[in-house]
Amino acid sequence: MKIGRRDRIKIYGDLLSILYAEKNQKIVLSRVQLQIRVPFDRLKNYISELKELELIEDETSLKLTEKGKKYIEEYQKILDFMKQMGISYR
Repeated sequence: MKIGRRDRIKIYGDLLSILYAEKNQKIVLSRVQLQIRVPFDRLKNYISELKELELIEDETSLKLTEKGKKYIEEYQKILDFMKQMGISYR
């Protein structure tokens, strides 16, 4: 299945959601890579960007900061609103 081009907001939201869902498990980057469907080098870049934006604590533990959790909450509100309006966001 081919995925259309996604913007950074979508990729960040997907990545942070995956990290949040797996908060009590050991994070395996190859598994995250398969779930988010991006090349490994690009995944590493996104993780570095999330660290710079202070959405995750560090690049090895991949724990979400409070700011990262807030991002997910707001992101979900936007997705819910778009769904209510009948707008598809992939």
